[in-house]
Amino acid sequence: MRAGARLLKILSAAVVIVCVGTATAYVPRAVASSWGLPNSHHYFSYHPDEIFLLLPSFGFAQGDWNPHFFNYGTLYIYLVGIPAVLFGIVPDGAQFPTNLRPLYDLARTITMWMGIATIALLWFAFGRKDRWIGLLSALLLAICPLHVVNSGYATVDVPATFWLTLAFLFAIYGAERTNLKWGALVGLAVGLAAGTKYSAGLFLLPAVLAPLLVAPRSWRWSWCLVIIGGATLGFIIGCPFFWTAEFRQGLSFEITHARIGGTLAFEGTGSGWWYHLTRGLPASLGLPFLLSAVVGAVAAIRLRSLPARLSLLWALWYLLVIGFGRERFIRYLVPLTPFLSVLAAVGLTWLYRSPRLAVRIPVLLVGIGAALLTWGYVGAEVFGPLSEDARDHAWRQVRAALTEPGSRTRVGLVQRPWYYHPPVSPFNAGLFSRGMFEDWNERTGQRVVITGWDAGKLEAEKPDFFLLSDLESQDLIRLRNPDALDFVAALDTFYQSREQFGGPHPRPPPLPLRWLFPGSWSGPPDWLYRHCRVTLYSEPSS
Repeated sequence: MRAGARLLKILSAAVVIVCVGTATAYVPRAVASSWGLPNSHHYFSYHPDEIFLLLPSFGFAQGDWNPHFFNYGTLYIYLVGIPAVLFGIVPDGAQFPTNLRPLYDLARTITMWMGIATIALLWFAFGRKDRWIGLLSALLLAICPLHVVNSGYATVDVPATFWLTLAFLFAIYGAERTNLKWGALVGLAVGLAAGTKYSAGLFLLPAVLAPLLVAPRSWRWSWCLVIIGGATLGFIIGCPFFWTAEFRQGLSFEITHARIGGTLAFEGTGSGWWYHLTRGLPASLGLPFLLSAVVGAVAAIRLRSLPARLSLLWALWYLLVIGFGRERFIRYLVPLTPFLSVLAAVGLTWLYRSPRLAVRIPVLLVGIGAALLTWGYVGAEVFGPLSEDARDHAWRQVRAALTEPGSRTRVGLVQRPWYYHPPVSPFNAGLFSRGMFEDWNERTGQRVVITGWDAGKLEAEKPDFFLLSDLESQDLIRLRNPDALDFVAALDTFYQSREQFGGPHPRPPPLPLRWLFPGSWSGPPDWLYRHCRVTLYSEPSS
C-alpha cells in the first residue's frame, strides 16, 4: 500500500514537472523558432547571421568537411551539417536558395533543444547541494527572455552556453576536492564552448580558479594543467581545421572587429560596461529578474556556497572582459543567462529563508510577481511578433501594385534588400545575395530602385513607393549624419503619404510602464530584429 502511494506520488510529481517544463521551456522556444523563416517571398530568414552557419552544409554534402567559414567556432556548424547530410536535408545546390527552409528548421531545432538541455543542466548542477535553488534556477532560465529568444535562432550563442553550463556543472562537482577527473571534464566543456563561440574561451580562467572559492589550500597546479589540456582537446574537436590560414583570418577578423567596432548603433553610447548594465542586461532579463540577480550577487558574497560564488565569479569576469569591446550586441550576454539565473535564485531564496515570517511572505509574493512579470515580458517578445511581422505587413500593402502583370510600378530602398527590409525581392541577404538580386532586378524591369542616402537620386528616380526601415536609419539620424537627415527630409517632401508598420510606438509610454518591457524601447540592435519598424512612403508629389 505504501509502495503504491509512493509510486502515485512520484508519477504525479513527474506529470507536474513535464507540464510545467513544457509550458515554460518548450512552448516559448518552439514559438520563437518559427519567427522570420524563409518562404516564397524571401529566400533567407530575417536573422542576418543564420545563413552563414548553414552554407557549409552544402560543402559537407559534396565531401568537403572544411567549413571555410571561421568567424565563429565550427562545432555548431558540424552539429547542423552532419545530420543534414545524413538525413538528406541539404537541398540541391542547383535550386539554391529557393528551398532552404528545411535546413533552417533543422538548425533552429538543434538550438532549441540545446537551450532546453541547458535548463536541465542547472537542475543537475544543484542536485546534491540545494534542490530548491536548482529548481528555481532552472525555472528562471526557462523564462529568461534573452535565452528564450535566442533559443529560436540558428546561431552559436545558445549552443555555446550549453557547453559552458556543462563546464559549470563539472566545476561544482570537482572544485571542492580538486578532483582531476572533473577538472579534465571542465576543460573539455570549456574547449567545446570555445569551439562553438570563440569568446566562450574566456571562462577558462574562472574555471581554473574555481577551487580557490571553497578550499584555497586544496588548489593544485595539476588542476590547472588538466583543465588546459581538456580545453585544448575540446577546441580541436570543435575546430578541427584550426591549423588553416582561413581559421587564422577568421579569428583575427573577430578579434579586430570586437576591438575596433564599426556598428553605428554603438557609436556615442559611452563605455561598454555602462551600455551592458543599462541597456543590454535590462533588455535581456527584464528589471524584476535583473534586480533579483543583484540581490543574489550580494548573497553570494555573504554565503559559503560554491555554486553561488562560482556564478558570481563567472558573470563578473565575463562582463569585465566584454566591456572593453566596441561591439555590444545583446547576444554577447547569452552566456551569462545560466549564471544570472543562479544568482537570482540564490537572492530570492536567501531572502525567503529569513527566520521572520513577516519577511518570508512578502518575499514569496515579490518572487511570484517577478516571475509573472518576466513571463509577461517573454510573451510580448515571443508571441507578439507572430501576429504579422512589420516587413510582411508593409510588403502586403505594395505587393499587388508591384506584381501585377505589365506593371511599371517601382519601389525604392536605400540599399539592397536585407533582413530589415520588406521582401520586395526574394533575394534578401544583403551583400551575400547581391549578384542574385541584381540579376533578378534586371529580369523584372528594375522593379527596385536603390538610392543610397542620396536625396538627389531620390528626386531624379522618384519611385512610386519608398520603404525605409528604422534599423537602417535610426542611428544615422541619432548621430546627425547630414546625408541621412537630408534624405529623410526629402522623403517627407517628395511623398504625400506616410504609414508606419510594426515596432514600438514612436513615443514611449511613461517610465513606470516602460520598465516592464525594456527591450522594446531601448534594446541593442539585435534585440530589435523582431521589433523592426518600416515606414512606407507613397503618392509621390508631381
